[in-house]
Amino acid sequence: MPKTKDVPTQQTEKTPGKDRILIYLADLTHTGQLVAANTHPLAIGLIGANLMAKLRDRIEVQLFKYPDDLNQALKARVPRIIGFSNYSWTCNLGQEYARRIKERFPETVVVFGGPNYGTSQEEHLDYWSRYPYVDFYVMKEGENAMVGLIQALDRLDFDVEKLKRSGVQMPSCHFMLDGRLVEPPLLPRIQDLDDLPSPYLMGIMDKFFDNVLIPMTYTTRGCPFKCTFCTEGTDYYDRVAKRATLHEDLDYIGRRVGTIQDLIITDANFGMFKEDRQKAEALSDIQKKFNWPKHIHVSGGKNQKERLLEVASIINGAMNVAASLQSTDLQVLKNVQRDNISLEELTHVGREGNRIDANTYAELILGLPGDSLKAHRNSLRDSVNAGLSFLRLYQLIMLPETDMNTPETRRKFGMKTRWRVMPRCFGTYSFFEEQFVCVEAEEICVSQDSLSFDDYLECREMDLTIEITHNVNIFRELFGLTRHFGVSWFDFLMRFHQKRRGYGTELTRLYDTFREETVKPLWDSREELLAFARANLGRYLLDELGTNELFKGKAIAFFRLQDEIHDALYAEMEGLLRERGALDESMSLYLKEMKEFSKFRKQDLLDTSRTFEGSYHFDFQSLLSKDYEGSPLDFALQQPVRVAFSHNESQKSAMEAYIKQYGTSVVGMGRILMRAHVKRLFRNIHVDGEMISKGFEKTYRRALNLYGD
Repeated sequence: MPKTKDVPTQQTEKTPGKDRILIYLADLTHTGQLVAANTHPLAIGLIGANLMAKLRDRIEVQLFKYPDDLNQALKARVPRIIGFSNYSWTCNLGQEYARRIKERFPETVVVFGGPNYGTSQEEHLDYWSRYPYVDFYVMKEGENAMVGLIQALDRLDFDVEKLKRSGVQMPSCHFMLDGRLVEPPLLPRIQDLDDLPSPYLMGIMDKFFDNVLIPMTYTTRGCPFKCTFCTEGTDYYDRVAKRATLHEDLDYIGRRVGTIQDLIITDANFGMFKEDRQKAEALSDIQKKFNWPKHIHVSGGKNQKERLLEVASIINGAMNVAASLQSTDLQVLKNVQRDNISLEELTHVGREGNRIDANTYAELILGLPGDSLKAHRNSLRDSVNAGLSFLRLYQLIMLPETDMNTPETRRKFGMKTRWRVMPRCFGTYSFFEEQFVCVEAEEICVSQDSLSFDDYLECREMDLTIEITHNVNIFRELFGLTRHFGVSWFDFLMRFHQKRRGYGTELTRLYDTFREETVKPLWDSREELLAFARANLGRYLLDELGTNELFKGKAIAFFRLQDEIHDALYAEMEGLLRERGALDESMSLYLKEMKEFSKFRKQDLLDTSRTFEGSYHFDFQSLLSKDYEGSPLDFALQQPVRVAFSHNESQKSAMEAYIKQYGTSVVGMGRILMRAHVKRLFRNIHVDGEMISKGFEKTYRRALNLYGD
């Protein structure tokens, strides 16, 4: 396309002797509903910082997260080279910009890199057939590969064709030449992560401190485990590289973080290594200095659970303590090359995590090779009965660069897949004055030889039940009762699950809508799905299509159906105790008062100005501080006490910050539940001091220390 007056020129800034090379690096996020991937772009930050350190005054680097920010920059100045991160949640968005950039500015070199490329040559060739305007693809680690690529281009005045034909070796950089895919060998992995400069300390991440994006950092890279569903399960990443320096980054971020509550650490096994204790102490120092981070999102170590619990304790329970199970079925685990901790260790993690007020969780994936209705139910049973705070319940996504995605695995287990729009990953965007629609799609496994589609749907409904009745310890008091009476907590929840459509209109609608929204978005082919989605974007923006149905159902239940769910679960508990001959007058009173106590702490949490008050014949505060251990009748009081329920200023500030980040739409509420340390947002309790019975004040003060004042 010929240049016009409104087209900016390349190489606008000079350095002595030569033009400075302008480089744009983009890790874009969709913004159609809200900011879909609301994290600092750490990966391109590391690449950019390394380029600046190695090439110094020869280059200028700019980073981009928001599509409109990139568009405005392109209007002002055209880069000599532009690199895009290629993740499943941003693949098409990056490609839409890359294609338009190449058409309008053919001399700009277009580079992609990231895990959404594939492992086999068949996958690679499919990629290049769909995106022929890409000049180079950087495989695996990109920091040093990008330095080598830019140096090679610079020597040949950025003549891409000349470089490809020159025979110059460009490790880790794939490209097409005369219809043939050229795949040079990979560069060695970076041995010492402290050799990489910090993008934070270099100042190139400053623009992302906007009270929406969550800061990210890292302390390791790589994973010793061989999970076939994970991109780090390949031999390339089997050695763990480590980083010792962390405190300076944390201090820099803490001074600029604003109202953001969270920090993301990208490690695959944080807390598993002996060095992690010192890193936790650095985090603890930052918490004391800045009252941040209040919640740390990280994948905890898959073994060394005692060390992991110690690390979580040092950082004041701000970190989720993980038990990454994926499944507890031995055959499924064998199929995906996993070994799990024992159920006894799992229960220990649940108890100790709750003792230090840390969220404990397990990850389960529905649809792994060999999965079945029975296997998934048993995995849920084992995880729930262990007393973990919540389960992260995933569907199997067929990710490129995993062994799971190979034709051999698909054939061996008879895996049937469908395509769906990725939740929140769609919108309308601008390139100069052109408007275009962009949608991301993902392929998920919905059945296989051992799991019919009907069984898959039943498993999904069980997952919803666990989300709304077990996760975030929302009914911890009922869990305590089942433990006291020797009843399986999971079996109790299945009593509710079996009658889920018999409790009333709202719960019936919740499950019917969830099932419909699980089936309706599924398509046989990516092309048909994308064509439909582009033509019906408005329906996706209005939440009619394309939402995460599990998060949506959870958000509706948590924020709108507390009365109905409390009524249903407490009715089931009455029935259970009646069957066991344990429902006397005192226990009936306990259940009635505990139901109200529970609701007052948890309902209408978005309205932090709302307060409640009740009168109770039981020392609920002591029960709460003891994690509901023991017989509730041992906590009966001689006279009732008045209890007030309200949010403190810290909780109000936290909720205001989350609402600012995500809004109060159903999608936004789902994101709040995913990001927040939810039980720390339950209303605090205040007891009339004149009514505190002897021996009660000490346990009450302990409850305040645990749950906030």
